[in-house]
Amino acid sequence: MKKELSHKEYRRKRHKRNVENILLPIFISAIVLVFLVFLLDYISFDIRTTLGSSALIFSSFASSAFILFLMPYSKAAKRTRFIKSYILAALVGYGGFVLGGYLNFYLVIGLSFFVVSLLLFETDSEHPPALGITMAFLLFRVPFSGILIVLLGVVILVVAKTLLQTIGIAVKSGTIHIR
Repeated sequence: MKKELSHKEYRRKRHKRNVENILLPIFISAIVLVFLVFLLDYISFDIRTTLGSSALIFSSFASSAFILFLMPYSKAAKRTRFIKSYILAALVGYGGFVLGGYLNFYLVIGLSFFVVSLLLFETDSEHPPALGITMAFLLFRVPFSGILIVLLGVVILVVAKTLLQTIGIAVKSGTIHIR
């Protein structure tokens, strides 16, 4: 009969296995985010001075990078879900930004959250970090150019994920598989 591990022993063994096998994807996702920040900074979208909107946008991208590179087999890591969710979130966020000039700010936040959540559910594109994009547009009054920034970030993350899969680096069940 097989001896069952205690919860603490199981976590310790799992942690040791993950530490040995997860460092490369973590390193790669960090490099991709650094590249994204560098590129956007280079094209004069200074992420350090844009009154917080960039911080919220990039925290959404960082969360997405974690999901895409370290949890690639989860539902939220599918490319189509990721792409659709960010596009919908940016469009609804910009729409909320425009509506904010005519309606109560708090009403617009609630309405935008409701609409983007419903759209993500109805289009089968649930990717939770995308909701941060909607909130960035509303809270920091991000203009239309923000949609282009979001699209550029999406392209960079999708290309990076595709390249990693093409060269055969993937995380599966806590281990890295390199072809």
